[in-house]
Amino acid sequence: MQKLEKYRKLLEEYKRNPKSSKTRTHEVFIHDFREVEEWLSSRPEETRRGFASRLLRFCMTMNVEPEEWRSLDKFKARDLAWKYVQANVRDHPSVARSDLTALKSFYRNKDGERLPFDSGRGGKHYFHMTLKKAAIEHIPNKKEMFQIIDMAGNLRDKALLLFLFQSGVRVNVVEHITYGDVKDQLEQNTITLKITPQLDYKLRGRDINFYYTFINGEGATALKRFCEVKHKESSPNRPLFATYGNKAISQSYVWEIVKKCVKRTGFDPKTITTHTIRKAFRKIVRQTNIDDDDKEQLMGHVISGSRAAYYDRKDMDLIKKAYQHCNFTRETPHSETLKLRDQLETERVERASLEKRIDALESLLRQYINGEG
Repeated sequence: MQKLEKYRKLLEEYKRNPKSSKTRTHEVFIHDFREVEEWLSSRPEETRRGFASRLLRFCMTMNVEPEEWRSLDKFKARDLAWKYVQANVRDHPSVARSDLTALKSFYRNKDGERLPFDSGRGGKHYFHMTLKKAAIEHIPNKKEMFQIIDMAGNLRDKALLLFLFQSGVRVNVVEHITYGDVKDQLEQNTITLKITPQLDYKLRGRDINFYYTFINGEGATALKRFCEVKHKESSPNRPLFATYGNKAISQSYVWEIVKKCVKRTGFDPKTITTHTIRKAFRKIVRQTNIDDDDKEQLMGHVISGSRAAYYDRKDMDLIKKAYQHCNFTRETPHSETLKLRDQLETERVERASLEKRIDALESLLRQYINGEG
């Protein structure tokens, strides 16, 4: 139990001065227990941190080490878990539910056994959760998306928001993508992104080995400028989007960037999330006159039924053409369009006048050379 005492001291130190702790307590916990590391090795960072923190609190409260608890008979292990969560069942049911999710996930890794909770309605371990009514989601159109993007406070945030909007990737991709994934394409008008299960963890359970999506126009230009500034001497395996500590940007950090820009724009931050930006991408793709299977492929969705057998995911050029039909460019205001048309017409008239003067001068020159002047 000496290890558990160590975490209590770390937590107390972290509460007193969060900036003083170079390594978070849950990371120390994962490193110290091999079985916890194995359990969380393939999890996204947000899930890894949340599950480890919940298991750590359970172990410290119940005074039991992870493998010691998992070695118990499943009914004894269940009773200990239930005793732990019962304190929150009445006043904080969502916390109890999240704690149980983490504990069930860790325990069932042993011989495939699960904790035998009687959680059906009327069961011994059933408790009701009253969910708060969520705000109605607002999926921005293209004009609104560019209003949000324009509120970015720096080049990284602008490149990040354009990356999410124009590629439609899930937010966990920006946590895992590296500079090397785009390094050799920054001079191209359209940047190709091959999204694999190593970049998007949600593909792992969906029988999708990869899919293609792209960035072009303003998104490609912003990414190029960002890489010129931030990745001059970077190795290919450096995170493409990083925090000030050069660590890969986390999903929660991206969420904060989105909320900040949404609030600055004047929209309700409760109605727009990181996943809403993916839906804004979907809105544009859906309205484009391209094949339905191309639309699903660009979203990284499973193509249903027998259609999947006839769809060639490797034909990147055809998929790129489908993407290029989708218009992610910034719309020019009508007044600006008229101004540009007037400017072009003025320049056309001036050019025609100059051409007439040049023709007249060339005629006079010929006459002079021929001795006719």
